[in-house]
Amino acid sequence: MRKALLLITLFALAIVLCACGAKEEALVSMYDLQQTMMQADDSLPDMKTVNSSAEDADELFEYLSDMPYDKVEGYFLAYSSEGKADEIAVIAVKNSADINEAVDSLREHQDGRVKLYTQYDPTQTGRAEDGLVFSNGRYAALIISDNQQAVKAAFEEFLAK
Repeated sequence: MRKALLLITLFALAIVLCACGAKEEALVSMYDLQQTMMQADDSLPDMKTVNSSAEDADELFEYLSDMPYDKVEGYFLAYSSEGKADEIAVIAVKNSADINEAVDSLREHQDGRVKLYTQYDPTQTGRAEDGLVFSNGRYAALIISDNQQAVKAAFEEFLAK
């Protein structure tokens, strides 16, 4: 009887501990986040976008980041179709423990853009160098635009909802 009671108690404790464990918050609408961020800067040129809802999302992601795609919950990348440095990208990781890897990968992407513009269009190099890379919760972001602070504020306000 004591063994059965002990087993029941341990089982109940295990359930309580699992229920109290840290849970990742639900993914926000990446489309809505993208639209909100892009609307915050009316100086953006015509932008093309790729995101995690595409059939070949994992292949497209390789353009943005070299982190393993199985760690990614969702992403989007908006980039200038006119050859300018403007870009807005967000990576949502499945596990917040991977956020530093996502931030580092966006910094690497930014460095690659700087190298590209050094060769391709030096007038855009400084803009790429001045881009913002940061994180909030399990979201890592890159912003290269004329109104970076407005785009960042829109990102933060959207996540605070």
